[in-house]
Amino acid sequence: MLQPRDLKGRNAISYARWSSGKQAQGDSSARQTKKAVDFCAYHGLILDSQLVDDGVSAFKGANLEAELGQFVRDVRSGKIPNDVVLIVENIDRITRVKPTRAIRYFLDLLDTGLTLVTLTDQRVHTSEDYDDNFANLMMSLMAMQAAHEYSAKLSYRVGDAWSRKAQKAREAVASGIGRVKVAKLPFWIDRETYSLNARADDARLIFTLAKEGHGQQAITQLLNTKGIPSPAGNSWAQVVVGDVLRSPAAYGCLVLKGEEVPGYFPALISETEWLAVRQRTKARQHSRQVGRTSNLFSRMVYCAHCHSSMALTSSKKGDVSWGYFTCTGKTFKRRDCTAPNWRYDQFEREMLDRIGFLAVPIPLDHAAPDHPEALDDAIAAIEFKRENALAGALDAETAETRKAFSGKADELTRQIEAKRREIIAIRENDARYRESAAAVYDFEKDQEEIRRLAVEDRKGAQKLISNLVSRIDLESDDTSARSRKGLRRASVTMRRGYTHTLVFDDTGEPG
Repeated sequence: MLQPRDLKGRNAISYARWSSGKQAQGDSSARQTKKAVDFCAYHGLILDSQLVDDGVSAFKGANLEAELGQFVRDVRSGKIPNDVVLIVENIDRITRVKPTRAIRYFLDLLDTGLTLVTLTDQRVHTSEDYDDNFANLMMSLMAMQAAHEYSAKLSYRVGDAWSRKAQKAREAVASGIGRVKVAKLPFWIDRETYSLNARADDARLIFTLAKEGHGQQAITQLLNTKGIPSPAGNSWAQVVVGDVLRSPAAYGCLVLKGEEVPGYFPALISETEWLAVRQRTKARQHSRQVGRTSNLFSRMVYCAHCHSSMALTSSKKGDVSWGYFTCTGKTFKRRDCTAPNWRYDQFEREMLDRIGFLAVPIPLDHAAPDHPEALDDAIAAIEFKRENALAGALDAETAETRKAFSGKADELTRQIEAKRREIIAIRENDARYRESAAAVYDFEKDQEEIRRLAVEDRKGAQKLISNLVSRIDLESDDTSARSRKGLRRASVTMRRGYTHTLVFDDTGEPG
């Protein structure tokens, strides 16, 4: 069986996992990371990077589909070499599912060729060692059984505690005496008396506006225009309005981990009214006036004046609906911006007509230099320095000197990781560009095809455009309210990195 000293000089990746935000704020992250760093420094491994599943439980196997699962898939596909050493604090960091499932996953992981190290017992796990020694398999199986039993017992205790808390809350409602501790109360409830406070009218206004047919975005704008502060005391965001409209506390119901306690809070509105508002909100989400994957440029368009995102909104005249790009900084009063709206139909028509031209790559003689090669050279130089630091740590005669060398090695490791992320970003961007460029040439041959796609398969058109376009900044010469004068420009930044500028006249048509 391999020993930790046999791994000297190999690349390693550490894996850390914790189940809750409280553990992340505690020492789970620092403890697991430090153990991996110390192990690599002591035994001469090169800690290449770290995988983290933050707030992911291993009891139901959620981490097997998260970062850890993606890592194993990358090893199987060859994206990550299988001679890397995966370092974990203990077997229960990997999985706490039932042992019969856990051992299958564990052996599949080793069959990829990975070498696994568990720090608690300093064991080195390989597929060959498990084939040659049945006792190794039994030891791991018993560890998995213990991990599962612990998690099952903990899950039962936590669930039972929540049930007892819900029962206590019901008893408090029945007797009218006492309250259970609730971490976050609705902003319209007084924490001392549990009665409605001075903000109750603000909360009722939100539901009144919703009953009148206003959407969440319109309600947000109205609240900010009236100068009504949000629960946090600043301007409102659409997501906060949505949270209020979805809260069962509006009709007095406390919900504890899925268990309802009716009548716990004083009600703002009746349950019937709350359900009607919820139904109306869902109906708006499924039948927007400008719906049907209306925005082909979702999450790409920004205001060039205040750098806020621009959202697609609608306006109705008679039986006709018009879509407009509106600056969210202006709409939600987060910025002192007066940028005019943009007619969406005109903008989309011009973009679809010009998409082939916009996507034509810059000629090769004007292409950017080969950055990955320069980054590779930089990484090689840093790796040489890190090897010297690790060697110094191994040869150090005092703990203080060893700590200094280990700290330097950690710093160099972070520099290497940053450089490698740059390389990955460049190569992914290039791969995405090449894929989309091939599709663009087809559209250049038949421009009507992309128009057909925009009508018959708008999601497909949206995906194609997002493969080509990184960002669009909309700018107007005249930013006075409701202005339609002066030139307007759309700066279209492509995934490849270069930018085209489309100029529109005062009618909104391209110049």
